[in-house]
Amino acid sequence: MKSTATLTLRLDRHLLDYIRERAIRHDRSMNGEVQAVLREMEAKEKASGPAVESKPDASQK
Repeated sequence: MKSTATLTLRLDRHLLDYIRERAIRHDRSMNGEVQAVLREMEAKEKASGPAVESKPDASQK
């Protein structure tokens, strides 16, 4: 069984609308669409390296 975690996410309204419309186009839930987008990003980064330079987390000061 896969383990899952819950994430509360605040999005600008236009991003929420974008995810909703994209999920409808791909016949997925919004949660499924967010996961698909993140998996795509992960695969691209593994193939070509991080797209953005890593920066330290501000909470780790």
